[in-house]
Amino acid sequence: MCHVPLARRICLLILALMFFLPNVATAAIIEVGDLNIIDDAGNPSDGLRYLDLSISDGLSQADALTAAMALYPNARLATPDEFDDLFTAAGIPYNGALTASSAFDIGVGVFITNLFTPSVNALRLALGPTNASNADIWSLPDGSDVSTTTRDLITLRSDGVVILRQDTFTPPDDTIAWLIVSDPVAVVPEPSTFALLGIGGIALVGYGWRRKRQQAA
Repeated sequence: MCHVPLARRICLLILALMFFLPNVATAAIIEVGDLNIIDDAGNPSDGLRYLDLSISDGLSQADALTAAMALYPNARLATPDEFDDLFTAAGIPYNGALTASSAFDIGVGVFITNLFTPSVNALRLALGPTNASNADIWSLPDGSDVSTTTRDLITLRSDGVVILRQDTFTPPDDTIAWLIVSDPVAVVPEPSTFALLGIGGIALVGYGWRRKRQQAA
């Protein structure tokens, strides 16, 4: 395909970039209505359902959980590890040692991804922006912006960067939401299904007994 000299040089450049740039995981998140479900067998949160931020945007923690539980009775706040699992499933690469869960730690505000990271914007759109351009999510909002306290929120920006932020904001705030999850619900067969399974099992046993008698005869 790359028989034209200029096209050949472009192809070689693309191959070089693919070789030298760090690998980025393929997004493994399925959107179903107001849920974002991790679909990745190797992820600790495989199957976990992350609610859209619109459900909790602008609410206090208590009101956010009440609103979420009205839709999903087992809704709860995401843990720090589940923040990391979501970012892993979204294929977001970090630019250093800090990860999404570092939003819960003591420290200064800091960028944790490089500029123009497409997977950041994809996750921002999947969860739903909380204001004109960003998806702002509470971590441990203590209302203090000094570096000796916990960070307050994590921001996914439309320009493809993630920032861990110190701020003086406290909830409720109409531009910041909570990351709420709902554990997958096991499907329990209806009584009629159990009956069919039982009949099928009896039929198999009877068939085996009949074949055994025929062979003995």
